[in-house]
This record gives sequence, structure tokens and C-alpha cells, in this order.
Amino acid sequence: MSSSREGIPLLLFVAGDAPRTTVAVQNLRLALTEFRDKNFQLEIVNVLEDAGRAIADRVLVTPTLLAPESSRRLVGDLSEKSQLRYFLRTIEGR
Repeated sequence: MSSSREGIPLLLFVAGDAPRTTVAVQNLRLALTEFRDKNFQLEIVNVLEDAGRAIADRVLVTPTLLAPESSRRLVGDLSEKSQLRYFLRTIEGR
């Protein structure tokens, strides 16, 4: 395994500052603190500002967490901690 690894990309699609957006961002940031060894690179995409990106990635509802390299996604406010941890644990980088 290379030490110069760029990181594993994660995209969190949200709609503005809706309550579910706030909860999803908080839940994800908290969970990521447990997975520092995986070096996730989080990008938050506001679909109200970049609808084309959501369309290109086939995101129909928000919040949606997408792992582009594996095409895996998790939909909702990410409050189900066991699902979120499983999602993050099973994503592999290149």
C-alpha cells in the first residue's frame, strides 16, 4: 500500500441548509473521525447550486452519500450509525 495515497473520494449531495442537510453533515463528519486511517476526501455538493452534478451522478434525493469509485450510495440523514459505519468500513480506495 502506497503512503502517497491521495485518499478515497466521498460526495455528499445536499439541498441547501435544510435540517436534514445539517444532520447528515454532522453525522458524517463525526463518523469520519473514526476512519482517519482510510483518508477519505469529502466533497459536499449543494444540488441547489450545482444541479447538473446531481444529474450526472444520478442523485434524485438528498442527502445522498456517494462513493464514486465503488458506485455505492447511502441515502438519508445518515443517522443510522451502524449503516454509515458499515458503508465507510467497506469502501476501498484504488
